[in-house]
Amino acid sequence: MEIEVRGLTKTFGQVTAVRDVSFTAPAGMVTGFLGPNGSGKTTILRALLGLVRPTVGEALIGGAAYRSLARPRRTVGALLEATSFHPGRRARDHLRVLAAAADVPGDRVDQVLGQVGLADAAHRRVREFSLGMRQRLGLAAALLGDPRVLCSTSRPTASTRPASPGSARCCATWRAGAGPSSSPATCSAR
Repeated sequence: MEIEVRGLTKTFGQVTAVRDVSFTAPAGMVTGFLGPNGSGKTTILRALLGLVRPTVGEALIGGAAYRSLARPRRTVGALLEATSFHPGRRARDHLRVLAAAADVPGDRVDQVLGQVGLADAAHRRVREFSLGMRQRLGLAAALLGDPRVLCSTSRPTASTRPASPGSARCCATWRAGAGPSSSPATCSAR
């Protein structure tokens, strides 16, 4: 599923966070944004996900705005922060709440925990997790709906960069499962 950003500009009061950005991320490709803090990488993804409204321009997923997607959590998985967890909640319970809200079958929770290498930690409380484990839990949440597009601003750590077995297995499984008729496009920042 192709991602297209056309003439995107976003201002917050007197601050221009993004100015006239255009690009196409083809289906089946990994597209990364590089730039220093404050250069607009996250703002572009927030516009793509409908979390901020562009001042000018548009951001489209498969030719449609996020808000127009019939089942957005099944189309786009997003990890913008690895900190949106209740520290006292167990990993499996966190994902169960998200699955129920997205109308995703409950058995998908254990599948994604296995994909990201957290099956053995599913019963642990999030406050006990390292940063890398929290990032993997965030990735599991992004993968819950078996999305065709995956967006992330998460900076890789030793336990989440593609060289790690858990992350590499997860990404390979996600891409292989998409199949030729639904080639995933990955848009990742940082």
